[in-house]
Amino acid sequence: MIKPLCIIISLCFYQFAWADKPIMADSETSVTDIIQALQKQKMRGYRDIDGIVEDEPPKIAALIHFEIDSAIIFEDSKPLLNKFGQALRSDELAHSILMIAGHTDNTGTQIHNLALSYRRAESVKNYLMESYGLTELRLIIRAYGEEQPIDSNETVPGRAINRRVEFIRID
Repeated sequence: MIKPLCIIISLCFYQFAWADKPIMADSETSVTDIIQALQKQKMRGYRDIDGIVEDEPPKIAALIHFEIDSAIIFEDSKPLLNKFGQALRSDELAHSILMIAGHTDNTGTQIHNLALSYRRAESVKNYLMESYGLTELRLIIRAYGEEQPIDSNETVPGRAINRRVEFIRID
């Protein structure tokens, strides 16, 4: 029992680096789209400048809306989270382990944003566990705060896109 816990804890601190934007899930995204995005094979054999082989895990970003400066999920985001819950209970993803990565825009202090992104990822995890019976061992939380913007923080639409939760398959 102690060994699996150690593995889970070590995964929480694993650093991922990506060169491209994640697939963005919104209200038009279907359960099948989510399953397909999370089933994509990891890229293997990619070498960076230093000759290090990198694996890129399958990921999909969800534009989940929260109350301002809060981890309370807006009701209009729950249908999208329900699609993620259905996808994670599907036969194709039934045994997968996912990291739920929380992100914020750059409004506020860096420390505040890091804590906020953690609480938001935790809120998504709790919603999926309570609504879909997913086990805690399948959902790992990682907070990035404002560290990994995928759009400009200089515009309102850019900041809105940067406030997201990413589902990253790590098994």
